[in-house]
Amino acid sequence: MIGSVRIVGAGLIGTSIGLALKSSSVAVEMVDTDAHAQRISNDLVKGSPITHPDLILIAVPLAQNESVVLEQLNSNPTSIVCDIASVKSDLLLKVEKLSDNAANFVSLHPMAGREIAGAEGARADLFQGRAWVAIKSAQSSSDALSIADQLIKICGATAYWLTPQEHDLVVAKISHLPQILSSALAMQLLDVSEENLNIAGQGLRDVTRLAQSDPLLWSEILIQNRSAIKPALSQIIDQLTELNKSLDNANKADLFKFLNSGVNGKNKIPGKHGARERNYSYLPIVIDDKPGELARIFNECTKAAVNVEDLSIEHSPGQETGLITLALSESDCEKLADHMNKQGFKVHPAKNR
Repeated sequence: MIGSVRIVGAGLIGTSIGLALKSSSVAVEMVDTDAHAQRISNDLVKGSPITHPDLILIAVPLAQNESVVLEQLNSNPTSIVCDIASVKSDLLLKVEKLSDNAANFVSLHPMAGREIAGAEGARADLFQGRAWVAIKSAQSSSDALSIADQLIKICGATAYWLTPQEHDLVVAKISHLPQILSSALAMQLLDVSEENLNIAGQGLRDVTRLAQSDPLLWSEILIQNRSAIKPALSQIIDQLTELNKSLDNANKADLFKFLNSGVNGKNKIPGKHGARERNYSYLPIVIDDKPGELARIFNECTKAAVNVEDLSIEHSPGQETGLITLALSESDCEKLADHMNKQGFKVHPAKNR
């Protein structure tokens, strides 16, 4: 069992892992070249120095990842070492070539994050129900693989084993392209007045959320994985070029095909806990835009014994009201609608999507 972990890199991901480990009574030490970040992170996780950690987790910027991995492997021959970099490329080859302790190394990548950088944005539940990619290597010892598996489970995540090449190709499409497209769309808003942006709905906020991510971090990621990103990006450019032609020709059939392909692609994304995505019923509730309203709604959900699967919130410009839409199973939606109506809430007819 993992008893002690040194985390090198006191940012969002490293500190979030530290919080998850600490909640499972694992001793944690946070280390960072930035003394300020190290202090904050250690205060958050109640970290303390560890002499011989069972596991050393590397959570540094991508540009420093390889050198820190090799440094920690070579100077800590009794510790298992894992990195969590978002690009793998030839990392395992470098480890096998430049370290005598390659058997102690397992490369990982948690598929989770936030737009808020640094330890201040860390959350112990950041990885709950999320995927962690684990990289296949014949060099990794059974002890190293066991430690990596324990780490993933402690964080509440599920391991998916891929080769380095498979990893880089997959994340190019499911992580790196979404970042590029979110940033590209948000860039188009620079010449839209704030007054006109007041009419934006939740959809715009959803698709531009990633645009708030750290530009320095993502510049490095995109450069490091450019060989996998460029073919996927070229495919999207070609698709958008064809879409532009369809608009010029008012070709409704081609437009339908483009949009319907998007529907089919979205439907392939698994739902909660990796299950097939469910068709939820949606219950819109008008609330006053003031403190305590959300808590009041969730208190009633508890009383009605229903499970809220997801939610969205929209605020009306210049109005002191908001609209919260809850996603539930069809039976829970009917039950909650009846309950909330009896409690005097402004509930609108439930609908499916």
